[in-house]
Amino acid sequence: MKRTALLVSSILSLFLASCKDMALEYYNQGIDAMEKGDAAAAVEDFEKSLAYRRDDPDAHLNLGVAYYTIGNYSVALEHLKIALESSPSDPVLHFNIAETHAAMGSHQAASREYARAIQLKNDFYEALTAYGKLLMQTGDYEAAEENLVHAITIKPSYGKAYIYLGWVYAKTGKVNQATFYLYRGLQSDPKSIEGRTGLAMLFYEKGLFDDAVSEYEKVTLQDENNAEAFLGMGRCYTALGQTRLADNALQKTLELRPDFADARLALGDLYLKEKDYPRAAAEYRTAAGQMENDPQAYASLGRVSTAAGDFKEAETCFEKALLIAPDDPWVLYHAGQLYKSMRDADKARVYFEKSLANAGTDEQLRSLLSDAFNSLKN
Repeated sequence: MKRTALLVSSILSLFLASCKDMALEYYNQGIDAMEKGDAAAAVEDFEKSLAYRRDDPDAHLNLGVAYYTIGNYSVALEHLKIALESSPSDPVLHFNIAETHAAMGSHQAASREYARAIQLKNDFYEALTAYGKLLMQTGDYEAAEENLVHAITIKPSYGKAYIYLGWVYAKTGKVNQATFYLYRGLQSDPKSIEGRTGLAMLFYEKGLFDDAVSEYEKVTLQDENNAEAFLGMGRCYTALGQTRLADNALQKTLELRPDFADARLALGDLYLKEKDYPRAAAEYRTAAGQMENDPQAYASLGRVSTAAGDFKEAETCFEKALLIAPDDPWVLYHAGQLYKSMRDADKARVYFEKSLANAGTDEQLRSLLSDAFNSLKN
């Protein structure tokens, strides 16, 4: 009988008599390799299994998981989609596909797949939690909070939901709530890398960049290949003005996850801060190509063009970003900054007012908007 690996669905296949022995042997070797943490060996074994039976959905599914584990997300996605053809209503397969899209920075596609997984299984607390994380990453904090609270209601002992809810509160400046939920999550899972990462994020949002770096370093001691920790360190070093360390950390991030669009955005932010506009624009364009019309990349390109004085290009970029996300408060804020640079105070004020109307509890943005309104008076 075939065995399944971690993160797989309930698909079960029946082998025909002809080539079943070799296909089954390599399949089970792949499962053993996955259980031992050797995803590279698992890839080889599952590929060999598929050489004997190309239409086996279990093998495609597990091969997709193995490729995901080694960071080859595009190939992982191909095999997961093949598996989905045999079981289109399997919520776990939709969840795995969503996770892969999220790892590639394809937020819209990931969002659709998380939503489909939850639709198929309304008590799928892992999907609710992952979807909440994605919504937080794309700036929809209210929806993120709703999904995470729902996950906790279904599974009160699920530490990850508490931790990501702590992340949401850290990003929205709710320090007390962030601290409570992060430590509550760490009580459930004291060794949680996500919990440590959340604490680092909380320190980052509070401007305690050295403390944040210290927490990210603890994460890398647990997992030397944790791309998000290196990304976090890169952002901290950027904020500290330590350009070389920031560049090294972000390049390390891309070594670990070549498709990590957020790292491209962070590199763009670093080069923008250093006024290296061509390199910043190149990174933002790469991110835009990876992120499926995500507004953040276009808005970042708009910021570079604004800084470089190319107002026509900047205006085009912000138009694209706002076409995708017309109510994004940060995009609206930066669009307002463009028109302020163009000395069009009336238009700048319109965008700042729209940004304020959508800023919610984001205290950092509210503070920037207060400064922006004051600058228009001068």
